[in-house]
Amino acid sequence: MNNVGSFNFYQNTGMVGDNIRKFGGHRPAGAEKATAGQDNGAEYIKNKKTDSANGIQNGVELSDGAKKILEELKEKYGKNTDFFVASYSSDEEAEEYLSRGTKEYSVLIEPELLEEMARDAETKEKYMGIIDDGTKQLDSIKEQLKESGKDGEVKNIGFSVNRDGSLSFFAKLEQSSKDQAERIAEIREKRAEEAEKEEKRREKRLKDHAAEHDYKSFGRDQIKKADVRADSAEELLDKIVNFDWNSVQSEQLMTVGSKVDFTA
Repeated sequence: MNNVGSFNFYQNTGMVGDNIRKFGGHRPAGAEKATAGQDNGAEYIKNKKTDSANGIQNGVELSDGAKKILEELKEKYGKNTDFFVASYSSDEEAEEYLSRGTKEYSVLIEPELLEEMARDAETKEKYMGIIDDGTKQLDSIKEQLKESGKDGEVKNIGFSVNRDGSLSFFAKLEQSSKDQAERIAEIREKRAEEAEKEEKRREKRLKDHAAEHDYKSFGRDQIKKADVRADSAEELLDKIVNFDWNSVQSEQLMTVGSKVDFTA
């Protein structure tokens, strides 16, 4: 099959760029910097990969003691938690690592911190307690999100462990028009069981609410995504529950053959 999609387009433009450099041509100002990833952009962050087998950032060599502690954490929490070990310099980098989790929760730890825990029993006990408390707070957030009906909007949630003993919480949110349509349908079904007068009053409120958020306008084939961060579990929960989806631009889901492409 002759691929005419975005892969070949960028592949070909990359080859052109290589030929320009080879034969002494000129590139736009700043192009080399972007290629080297020194602008700390999204592609640069994504290229700082972790080994999928153990969650350790490529190039990071842990001591036997640090590896042992990581295994202890995985044994205790690994059933529903992904652990990532990586050095990072910004919230965006931390979020990128945390968002790679495939389990219920994600936890990010810097390699230097693991090494400190391996060297000192008191430090190990301190941070083990901090991580344990963090996972319990995630459990609490999860339960409260279920009560609020917002749990379906959370695609990934976790925290990074800071050297000062604090935690930075993160959640990746996603809202699709299909989810909203189903939710509205469920509400309508429950309200159908109420008295006619009450039903009419609530039905009007539902319609006004739907119009206000303009879910119909962004259709059944569109999706909205957002990341939120917080310095505490309480703050993260508040941001998720009260997140303003009207401030987020939807992405159109376009399907061509067996390929799925997202276009803003």
